[in-house]
Amino acid sequence: MYPYSILALFLLVLGGCGDEGKGEEGLVREDLGKVTTDADGGVTLPVDVPEDAVSALITCGPYGYDVLATADLLVDPGGATIFDDDDPEATAMRVNVEDDFLPMLMPVSPDLDVQAGEHQLTLYVDSDSPVTVSCGAVYRVQPVEEETTVDARLVFVGVDGTVDTLNAQYAKTEAVLTAALAEIESVWARAGITLGEVLYDDFSGDTDSYTVIDDDKEFGDLLRTVETPGDRRVTFFFVQDITADDGATILGLSAGPPGAAAMGGTSKSGVVVTTAAWDEADPGGFLGRLMAHEGGHFLGLYHPTEKDGSGHDPLGDTPECSDGDGDGQVSTSECGSNGADNLMWWAASDGASDMSADQGWVMKRSAAAH
Repeated sequence: MYPYSILALFLLVLGGCGDEGKGEEGLVREDLGKVTTDADGGVTLPVDVPEDAVSALITCGPYGYDVLATADLLVDPGGATIFDDDDPEATAMRVNVEDDFLPMLMPVSPDLDVQAGEHQLTLYVDSDSPVTVSCGAVYRVQPVEEETTVDARLVFVGVDGTVDTLNAQYAKTEAVLTAALAEIESVWARAGITLGEVLYDDFSGDTDSYTVIDDDKEFGDLLRTVETPGDRRVTFFFVQDITADDGATILGLSAGPPGAAAMGGTSKSGVVVTTAAWDEADPGGFLGRLMAHEGGHFLGLYHPTEKDGSGHDPLGDTPECSDGDGDGQVSTSECGSNGADNLMWWAASDGASDMSADQGWVMKRSAAAH
């Protein structure tokens, strides 16, 4: 998960009700069954991607917040390795290390497009004893259009009064939020993405438990309250605060990359944003870029260069930056046009709003897009 911290301004989106987004049109769901890891934490399962799929979201879990999992190996139908955790940047495929629930998206780059046929996925769960998880897949078979729409849902969790009147009834006219949605529209348009229908909901669950998110379980359990499996929206929860382990305030936190798009009831089903991101001096600009960034993670985008300079996204048209001064961090001033002006740059920056053609290519293939 990639947090956005107010302390360092680092850029590291579901309860509610309302109508569904695009629904099941263009999606194929498959139950891959339950699998149990061996003594070494591994288990291999076949994933048969349909002939007309433009993307495949493979998921396994839940396995709890005290356990981490990733893909150890992913082999395509021709026997070629397309992901190896021993060398995660050797190909244009990426898989995160996640707690509780693991989403894996193919493709995350046009340089390694999804292939039809039976893939072999070796899952690794870091546990001292065998772990049984349920795995499944959501295949998007809907053709990708040049102009693609992503719908959103905004869910307000006990924040009314923290920023004027902020609830489902009045949020449509709240100045900063209205400007933020316009900023998302403007930024995503650079990647060929249109922000579509936006729904507004008040959280109907235990508000007191989630107004302040102070651990991974609370974050995941809040996202798990999304119950509609076919909802193809990116849902943004608004809370008062997200607190990191070191006490810093995190402004936004995505369940991606990728999030569990078009899936409800998982700890990776959305994005959380705090009201601390409201900036009256920059109406909507900062908040909009924050939401666009975390929404980008949910739809499958990685940082062009990670904070320490050791990792890069798998896209061929996003610039890479290295730690030139050897201080263990790639800074915005150090990198300049080498990625720091991109929306998905790891640290907050006034100019971080550019998007590349490859980033749009990935976002358009998400099961949440249509």
